[in-house]
Amino acid sequence: MENSTPMLRQYSEIKKEYPGTILFFRLGDFYEMFNEDAVIGSRELQITLTARHKDSPNPVPMCGVPHHAAAGYITKLVQKGYRVALCEQAEPAAKGIKLVKREVVRVITPGTAIDEQISNAKESVYLCSIVSEGNTVAAAFLELSTGEFSVTLASGVKALETIADQIHRFPVREILTDSGMQSVISKSMGMDTKSSHLGFSEINGNPTASATVGKFVITLVDRDYFDVRNAERLLKDQFGVRELTAFGIADHPHCISAAGACLQYARETQGVSVEHISEITFFQPSEYLVLDAVTLSNLEVMESRSEQPKRTLLGIIDETVTGMGGRLLRSWLIRPSIKRSEIETRLSAVDELSGSILRVGLRHLLKGVLDIERLVGRLNLASITARDLLSLSRSLSQTPEINRLLSDAESLLLQVLSENIFELPEVRELIDRSISDEPPLNLLDGGTIKRGYNAELDEIRDLADSVKQAIAGFEEQERRETGIGALKVRFNNVFGYYIEVSKANLAKVPTRYERRQTLANAERYTTSQLKDWETKVLGAEETMLQLEHNIFREVRDKVVSSTRKLQSTARALATLDVLSALAETAARRNFVRPVLHDGDEIEIKSGRHPVVEAFLAGSFVPNDTYLNNSTDRVLILTGANMGGKSTILRQIALIQILAQIGSYVPASAARLPIVDRIWTRVGASDDLASGRSTFMVEMTETASILHNATPRSLVLLDEIGRGTSTFDGLSIAWAVAEYLHNSSEHSAKTVFATHYHEMTELAENLPGAKNLQISATEKDGNVVFLHKLQPGKASKSYGIAVARLAGLPQPVIERAKDVLRKLEKYELAVFSQEKLNGIGAAAGRSAATQFSLFAIANEDILNELRMLDVESMGSDDARQYLKNLKQRIN
Repeated sequence: MENSTPMLRQYSEIKKEYPGTILFFRLGDFYEMFNEDAVIGSRELQITLTARHKDSPNPVPMCGVPHHAAAGYITKLVQKGYRVALCEQAEPAAKGIKLVKREVVRVITPGTAIDEQISNAKESVYLCSIVSEGNTVAAAFLELSTGEFSVTLASGVKALETIADQIHRFPVREILTDSGMQSVISKSMGMDTKSSHLGFSEINGNPTASATVGKFVITLVDRDYFDVRNAERLLKDQFGVRELTAFGIADHPHCISAAGACLQYARETQGVSVEHISEITFFQPSEYLVLDAVTLSNLEVMESRSEQPKRTLLGIIDETVTGMGGRLLRSWLIRPSIKRSEIETRLSAVDELSGSILRVGLRHLLKGVLDIERLVGRLNLASITARDLLSLSRSLSQTPEINRLLSDAESLLLQVLSENIFELPEVRELIDRSISDEPPLNLLDGGTIKRGYNAELDEIRDLADSVKQAIAGFEEQERRETGIGALKVRFNNVFGYYIEVSKANLAKVPTRYERRQTLANAERYTTSQLKDWETKVLGAEETMLQLEHNIFREVRDKVVSSTRKLQSTARALATLDVLSALAETAARRNFVRPVLHDGDEIEIKSGRHPVVEAFLAGSFVPNDTYLNNSTDRVLILTGANMGGKSTILRQIALIQILAQIGSYVPASAARLPIVDRIWTRVGASDDLASGRSTFMVEMTETASILHNATPRSLVLLDEIGRGTSTFDGLSIAWAVAEYLHNSSEHSAKTVFATHYHEMTELAENLPGAKNLQISATEKDGNVVFLHKLQPGKASKSYGIAVARLAGLPQPVIERAKDVLRKLEKYELAVFSQEKLNGIGAAAGRSAATQFSLFAIANEDILNELRMLDVESMGSDDARQYLKNLKQRIN
């Protein structure tokens, strides 16, 4: 860079230390980007690309964003998969300093974003690292903003699939791995991901990666990150222990490697020791109710598949009033418990809160609690502001009254929570005594420390104030002595204090004035006395800023010493928020406490779909459900299109999920077992990018269910086999239902919704199969949906009636009715002869099965041909007859 300035050389040196990032370089009130970063920033942020030294042979591309609005721009870049290095001024700009010192204070990546402007208050941001060797895969998950740290391990041929499922459930925003694992991870997650030169991910050829559930970027790091010896040393140092046995990972080197990589990356990007990461939890994926990504999507637990984002189970029950409570509720929903004692403990707490004034009082107090979890994170990451400290103090001020309300609590969980809510009066007193009531956003602006906290700081402030008052008096004195009424005393960072006199008054300027600068319409001067005052003021202000910075760090460090108690308090308050929110939901929506048992029966009285009920214009029709592992193992559900079969399937699953997070459920009564996994195969979708048709996706998902379901599972199948020909699909559906009924290893409780009415024959042949139908009727040619679940089998699906409602032309409707009558005649003829032999048996197959749809639809023509006297026809008559027949067929 031949025309490089000292500032650009400083930029280049810092940029070399942070490859693979977009460097936000602080210049005054802006963050500037240069060279390649500027080109990318201009494109991705849709801001103007300009250049320094435009007229030189080598102009330097540049663009910038205002520092006060930087969070929004950083958010856009991070959500697109970029890593942003934040380079700040490390000293205030002052007279005589031509180039201020600058340094990178933090690197913000998709998996390490901690700022409240970047991350949603009620959504966690997880960083993940993966280690794989043979059929063993370990993954670590770190929520940097709160310090939550966990690791898991899977083995066997489906180990990577198991870990991929965990990645979707947490959810993960960024995955650390090395080049050897990159393609394997991409394939397991169903994504075509390749690394870019900047170190962020390109997904499907585009350098973007949406930071939403199930979507992430892959960051390639050096293999040394995963060295087990280095990782073990790092973890022991972080947790202050001599061995890792207490955390359950001492015998799992793959887990140690994965956790070490996460921790090292966090330290390097934040530039601090991340002391709030004080422990790590080892868990097995089987320790929770398994809800894979397909099931979460099908049931719309977290995200809606419609254009109404709040029409989800989370949207209905989320009455939390704090960010940390909202995140905990999401965690419970994605990973419901399978421990009956834990669930019962939560239910007892919800029970105590649901019908009492205690809930109202607690929720009122919790509204005054800010996100202590993330405030403690920023505290330990050295990014906390003075205003954050005040928020922490005000949040803690609610704890004495919260503990008072909990003092008479009867449920064990509420008592335990109270014991873990620390009031910390010494922390509150320190913050309130030291931090100004309205501190500035930036520590360098001064005025952060409250007057009266530090005697030295107060003395310097008094000196600066007295000098400023003297300077203000000096202006008025000079006006009188010189007779220049427009004389002004001003200050700027370049020239310090100066006297400004207009051109018209230059003749009145006394000789004791020293010229400093000439302007178009004025001259600027100084005096020996003004220079003396300037030295005192600037020296005092510089000393004040440095002293304030030191005092603030001392206050922050004292608060840091209470990190463990603050984290305990935050977790307890978050749990209290979730429990009171579930109680609020129960009270508002008429939910009841489920009865849990160790058997296998699912018995729901007047069950309701919580989401459909909330948004339904009319009243919701409740229904009973009964399932067990013996007499009612497989329920064959038939009924009209739009009758509500899918709603029934989903409401059973949602009621089970709610119960296993410790929530009341939408029913008049419910007796429920603890299930280990909920499987769903609902709706049609394809994966054309991977070359998989809709039917292939359906069969793949079905195969996973058949291979992995257990007698403790709940399986919900909707329209299996509809993606292929009628008899192929029916044969597959029949075989799937039989397998789930008969397999000793995979005989799960199953609800099978279908339009194949022939499937109802299963109830006559299988002891554990039962027929249920969603009732509907026709009136004056129109279908009336009753939405009532009752025993028996439906006689028809009313598909043509629904087609009529959708607006198909009347000739199409009439022709469809005619074809349906003929198809039903022949299909019933086939199955009436074969029901004793089972679907697909070769013996006794009627000749009717050979008829094509075309042949059956044109039965009148076929009958005419059968009656035709060919021998009596001449050649011309035969030719004309065939011509007319062809026209009729077409």
